[in-house]
Amino acid sequence: MIYADKPKLLPGEEKLSFVKYYDLPLHSPGPLQQQILDAGPMDPKLAIKVENWMDLLKPTGYNPVEYGYCMMEDGTGYIAMYSVYPEGTEPKMLAWWFHWINVPAKSQPLGPTGLDNLRYKIWLPLDHIGHGYVNGKDKSDGIWTVESLDLGHGEEKVYTVRHPVNLKEYGLTDEKEKELKDAGCWVDSAYETFHTVDPEHKRLPGTHLMLTLSRPCPTGGMEKITREWIGYGLKDGKIWRDESTPKEMLCEEYLEKVMIHATVEAQHLSQFLPELYAEYKDKPDDAD
Repeated sequence: MIYADKPKLLPGEEKLSFVKYYDLPLHSPGPLQQQILDAGPMDPKLAIKVENWMDLLKPTGYNPVEYGYCMMEDGTGYIAMYSVYPEGTEPKMLAWWFHWINVPAKSQPLGPTGLDNLRYKIWLPLDHIGHGYVNGKDKSDGIWTVESLDLGHGEEKVYTVRHPVNLKEYGLTDEKEKELKDAGCWVDSAYETFHTVDPEHKRLPGTHLMLTLSRPCPTGGMEKITREWIGYGLKDGKIWRDESTPKEMLCEEYLEKVMIHATVEAQHLSQFLPELYAEYKDKPDDAD
């Protein structure tokens, strides 16, 4: 159990029907995940190298390490995340979720910065503030996020933008796409940039490349398999090394912090996503 005070809700947020999920208890990483984290960084030889990033996309089978982190020989960071949604009925449930959180409820108070979104806060109340489409309607121009990664210990919030990726431009074939679709998989990819929280959202140093595969889990439900390459981005159909990525992102301490944050939010979402999905999937996107 995580014992920390959740931020106070904005006036009016308590009236939104899904506020009930805000009060669910948060839990530390489970014993298996914690044992792996306590063992320290994984062997970088077992990581998927960035040039082979789409090796992750397979309808069955697993890589040597599905949960771990390490610094790579070239000085970049690597994160392998694995989570299970035991009561998940289909991967498109996650696709629905990652749209729903970008559309604030019509009665959502925006707060002093105009960025608050309770739909994102319920995912991990200690760190999350806001989430939305840059253009206000779809992900074509990117998805912005305001969050911290330290489970409410006072770290400054950061504004990030997830830039969508057309994997066809990076080698995904029609045959592979069909194979994944026929197997019930959902694929999401983006590269992330960092910005100031103020209205200008000035660009800060650093780029992360991410790839996620969601698919039916052999033991039931869904499994979500993600990789993150810290210090790499995409440009003009090619992977590029962002030398501006700050040192504080390129260290084992940062990678472990991201792992813990991602683990807590994944297991928390698995608690309420099936119920939330059943309640809201057929309602208007901005339903209160």
